[in-house]
Amino acid sequence: MRPVLLAFIFFSAGLLPAGEPKAAPAKIQLYALDGGTLSLSDMKPLAQDDSYADRTIKMAIPAFLIRHPKGDLLWDLGMPDTLVDQPDGFKGPGYHYWMEHKIEDQLKLLELSPADIEYVAVSHGHSDHIGNGNLFKTSTLVIHHKEHADLFSAEKLATPEAQNTYAALKDAETILVKEQYDIFGDGSVVVYATPGHTDGHMVLLVHLPKSGNLLLTGDLYTHAEGRTRKTIPVFNRNAEATATSRARFEALAEKAQARVVIQHDIKHFEALPGFPNFLD
Repeated sequence: MRPVLLAFIFFSAGLLPAGEPKAAPAKIQLYALDGGTLSLSDMKPLAQDDSYADRTIKMAIPAFLIRHPKGDLLWDLGMPDTLVDQPDGFKGPGYHYWMEHKIEDQLKLLELSPADIEYVAVSHGHSDHIGNGNLFKTSTLVIHHKEHADLFSAEKLATPEAQNTYAALKDAETILVKEQYDIFGDGSVVVYATPGHTDGHMVLLVHLPKSGNLLLTGDLYTHAEGRTRKTIPVFNRNAEATATSRARFEALAEKAQARVVIQHDIKHFEALPGFPNFLD
């Protein structure tokens, strides 16, 4: 279990004032926020064959705050904050979701509110990546154009899941991505299209002044072993497109000499500084 820092205790006790939004840093900073946890009682769906059958796995569900001199970006939005209020989380056949800290409360520890976040970008539209979308209706949404068309179709918007998670982003200012997009215009934070898991899946490259380049995978990979063995989950929209996107991703990682952070891999998440510490 990733340790809970004392700041959460102080915040819960009302000992940390809300204050004014913290000023933008002089250099880029990256924070890893807790957006929930997922436990699978059978890993079989994570491969096209039975190689993971009867194995269990615990997976992180992070969100990433990138503080830039030109504004704040939240990459992926975690599970809905309301999950914190369910003592036993949410269970279904073979899976268990739970969440210990609300995204909104974690932002408050940095003297930020959802209204202070200039940009939100999502790797794709599954609920563990866009679960708190409704909190950020005043932010600019950065999303692949195919993902946007799917998520904001009349049919999808009418579902309870959409209404409870991201429907409020429908009227947000939106940047539609085709192949790649440089969010701050200086090459420091760039999204790249990597279709396959969904038709509009994306990954994020972040250049930090001290720590170097990081590549955040979304669901291009779900765990480190899957990257090594090149296994593709059965629930990916297009296995062939996934393989093609992974080849492009690996070439990008090599060219950028980037540290790859597989977002759902619990060890990758726990290797990042515990919130509210950060990489710079």
